[in-house]
Order: sequence, then C-alpha cells, then structure tokens
Amino acid sequence: MVVAFISAAIMLTLTEAQYQKFLARDVQNFIAAVADQFLSEREDMRTDPGREEVLKRMQAAYDNGRHLGFASTGHLIYMMYMSADYPALFERPGAQRYLSKPGATPEQRLDEMKAVLRHLGTTAKQREEESRAW
Repeated sequence: MVVAFISAAIMLTLTEAQYQKFLARDVQNFIAAVADQFLSEREDMRTDPGREEVLKRMQAAYDNGRHLGFASTGHLIYMMYMSADYPALFERPGAQRYLSKPGATPEQRLDEMKAVLRHLGTTAKQREEESRAW
C-alpha cells in the first residue's frame, strides 16, 4: 500500500512501512507532549520518578487503552495521567475485565469508573473532615 500526502502542491509518497513508522513517531510525539504537560502541572514528579519513567508509564497506558479499543483522545489522556501516578492501574485483571465488558464502550466503562473513584474520594474526604470535627 502506498500513501500519498498532498500539501501546497507537493506530493509525498510513502510505502506502508514508511507510513507505519510515521504513525509510530506521531504517537511518540503525542505521548511526550502529554507527559510534558503532566510534568508542568506536577513538578514533584519531575525528579521522582522522573520524565523517562513518566513517559514509560504513559506509553504503557496508551498502548493498553488502544488495545482495549479506546478511540477518544480525552479518555486516553485520562488513563495516561492516572497511570503516571498509579503505574499499570488499568492493566490489572479486574480493570481489564471491566473496561472490556460487553454492553458499553470502553469509554463509557471508564466514565463509570471515574464516577465511582470520585464518589469514593469525596466520601473518604468527608469522613476525614468529620473525624477532625470531633
């Protein structure tokens, strides 16, 4: 298969192998951009675990998300951010089963998981505040 890109009257023809390499580089650039944005918001992670480890965790999360069938960029980014803090969070067997369970898209399943996590976080915070009040 040959892929052609036309831009400003210039045609670039790529073989399938060249096109796949181009796509892989594009994914790497995307993951690096997400990691850099994350690290700009989380300075504590710059040194521990460091940029290379954050990239590794985010790459694994991205690959896992694509393997599960995620198409939404926002959901992939959420998985990448969460996995930077909690490595392999979505690779755990229970998470894999739930996200790939028939009856909903992986994105819908992730939205459900986020709602539960948000509820548990709120509940835990409320319990902590109530215990301080006593």
